Amino acid sequence: MKQLLRIWILVMISTTMASCQNVQKTKVDITKKDLYQIIDFLASDSLKGRLPGTPYDKVSAKYIGDQFESFGLKSLTENGYQPMDIIIEQKPGPKNSLSINGNEHKYAIDFSTLAFSSSSTWESSIVFVGFGFKINNEKLLWNDYQAVDVTNKWVLILRGDPEPDSLQSVFINQSSDRNKTLIAKDMGAKGVILVSGNVYDPNDKLASMSEKSYDIGIPVIQVKRDVANSILNGQSTIEELEKFLIKDRRPRSLELQTKVTATTDVINETKTTQNVIAKLEGSDPKLKNEVIVIGAHFDHLGMGGKNSSSRRPDTIAVHNGADDNASGVAAMIELAQKLASKHKKIKRSIVFVAFAAEEMGLIGSQKFVESNLVPNESIVAMINIDMIGRMNKKELNIYGTKTSTESETILKSLNADSALTLGFYPEGYGPSDYSSFYNKNIPVFGFMTYLHLDYHTPFDDIDKINFDGMVLATNYIYKLAFELSNRPKKLIFQEAGPKTRPTRSGRGFKVRLGIIPDVSGSSNNGLKAIGVTENNPAYKAGMKSGDIITAINGKPVKNIQDYMFRLSELKAGMTVNVEIKRGEQKLVLLVQL
Repeated sequence: MKQLLRIWILVMISTTMASCQNVQKTKVDITKKDLYQIIDFLASDSLKGRLPGTPYDKVSAKYIGDQFESFGLKSLTENGYQPMDIIIEQKPGPKNSLSINGNEHKYAIDFSTLAFSSSSTWESSIVFVGFGFKINNEKLLWNDYQAVDVTNKWVLILRGDPEPDSLQSVFINQSSDRNKTLIAKDMGAKGVILVSGNVYDPNDKLASMSEKSYDIGIPVIQVKRDVANSILNGQSTIEELEKFLIKDRRPRSLELQTKVTATTDVINETKTTQNVIAKLEGSDPKLKNEVIVIGAHFDHLGMGGKNSSSRRPDTIAVHNGADDNASGVAAMIELAQKLASKHKKIKRSIVFVAFAAEEMGLIGSQKFVESNLVPNESIVAMINIDMIGRMNKKELNIYGTKTSTESETILKSLNADSALTLGFYPEGYGPSDYSSFYNKNIPVFGFMTYLHLDYHTPFDDIDKINFDGMVLATNYIYKLAFELSNRPKKLIFQEAGPKTRPTRSGRGFKVRLGIIPDVSGSSNNGLKAIGVTENNPAYKAGMKSGDIITAINGKPVKNIQDYMFRLSELKAGMTVNVEIKRGEQKLVLLVQL
């Protein structure tokens, strides 16, 4: 009862604060005072770290929605929220079963159900479709479905792709288990069976439900190689087929007479969270139908703990997330007010979105782009603000700078006075919400200052925020938003790197940062990078020759042996934080493997 009373008081306070700000604030400058007021509320101990699905998450959403409403912005939904379910816990149910030509197989020994499987039963014959690709572009034509009909059937698919060592592979966008399943579903398949070839995983390990995922709409299981060979029933073996496909680089699909019956059972514990969305309608009769999206995620890690992404997993304490990402939300709210005050000069419409559940895997932004609440084809650009509260030496990093042909020219022209030192990162895929938009062929601009040792710890507090730097960054983003909303022509989208993270492992694919390590053994206080290879993960994250790695994901690295062991714990596609010493500075880099 006391907790509910406290939450109700917080809701009333947030409403009053928004109303007072609207009444009292007559000027539209972006100020330290206003930024402080917003972060002070969102990053307070009272909101317990803004964990999605909690009452504190709802208080945060209401506060942001009240701010938008006070500026006269229009709601795109009945109450300004876009609700969504999030998975808190996921586990296999008791009904999982697999029968091949009447022979029963055992769960967790012979097969497993994947986290994104539906809970259902299907019985039919099965078709082997190689790697399950359907690629048609200027680099490659490969269609595993061209010569076979998979309608209303099971399909058997090899995991991985023919280029397990390449980070620039043409196969990356279709190499994940989920993407292969989506293709199979689009082709009419009613169920998917995945198997690891010997090259992909010599240990033939079955996947677990450790990575939470959402129902894809058909049953999906993984089987051991001997089970897959029984499905092939003498026509070939998985080992032979994987070798052929890697060597010959052309489809080889087989229609099989094997009868497969399987039941998949996935138990999900879910809670509800919500995006907060508001619109500033453009003033131009034609251009107002085009949209600029400005977004920032408002969730954080709650109280932390072992199953969170806290870098202090053994410490249960409020993770206030003042920089991550109360700073981005504060900037977005200030932009909303300033742009609303100039609404007669804003030609295109601007949609502001406070994204939910970013820390759980970009869930809020993915919900937004998949919902068609704002048609993706009408979005001409997306501006994402994530952690701009720790500016150092007036440096501002921008991600996605090659996702349109004009982006870098625009960004440089807006900084003609050299007030900021801009860091350009060309790729459109990265560990923040702009990735969801890039995946839909939308030019993106992701703003961020450098990571710090307080990242994802209980020490990311308001007293560490550089408010002078925040004002500089927010004013620059304002200039970009104003420019994009009034340009006569749309930006021209171009691909800049893969649209999904590679999710591969196995022999031949080693997780690497892309550094030349100091193997002399002359130091036991960290591992020095005596070289950093261009276009590899460390280089893209901003690592420089001479940097000394002291920890990976919060675990200490004192020497080359520590470093190699830490790498062995990682998987391709993960985003890891790497602590470094650069001279007297201590920094944290976010590295996409």
